[in-house]
Amino acid sequence: KACFTLRVAAARSRGRRTNSAYLAPLQSTTSAASASDDKDNALLPDTTTNASKDENAPLLMGVQSSSSSSATAAALDVLKSSNNPLLLRQQADLLRAEADAMRQEIIQAAEERERMRIARVDGLVERILVNFTIDDNTQLLNTQDQVARLIQDERLSVENINSMFDRICETSQRKQSMENHSPLIALLLDAACQVDCMEREDNPNKRWNHRVERDLRKKLFAMGWGIDIDEVNEERRIRSITGEKDLN
Repeated sequence: KACFTLRVAAARSRGRRTNSAYLAPLQSTTSAASASDDKDNALLPDTTTNASKDENAPLLMGVQSSSSSSATAAALDVLKSSNNPLLLRQQADLLRAEADAMRQEIIQAAEERERMRIARVDGLVERILVNFTIDDNTQLLNTQDQVARLIQDERLSVENINSMFDRICETSQRKQSMENHSPLIALLLDAACQVDCMEREDNPNKRWNHRVERDLRKKLFAMGWGIDIDEVNEERRIRSITGEKDLN
């Protein structure tokens, strides 16, 4: 029995050693596996956090997409409003209409000023040269002395006399010249000559330059030859300013 007992104890001790020898690698393997699992779990992303982020991501993307779409729509509206050919054409038509209206206003204002000037000159001719109008073709004229006195009393300038002269030539039925001119022209020239011959101290009209009759006769002589003396004088004045030589 003692030998049997010793044998059983030895077998048990060997079995324990064998089991511990077998169990040690298994335990080390298990611990390594658990460590590797922990390491892998540490490397793996947090699914709960990522899931919450993934749940909020569509909301953020929706907000960003809505803001960007509104900005894009506004930009497209601005682009359409600035580069739309129809709108540009409408604006051009409006500007063209405004320009035409302003042009018409300028033309009408110029015509109105011209009408007022003509009416003023006609009134001057009627008041200075004409004594009484019988009908459209018959007028009773003032005398030379009367016209000379009115020129002094009215303080008429050289521009006034030239305007009267030009208006009489415009309304005459025939071409004016030294040999053939209107009785109104003859009366105006004679009265201007009478005022020219006055002494400056005796003439109350200080606007008179005492060369009116001479210049009017020169102008009438040029008109007989088809020459516009005013245009010639203007060309000479421009050449005197610019220094251009008369090649003619």
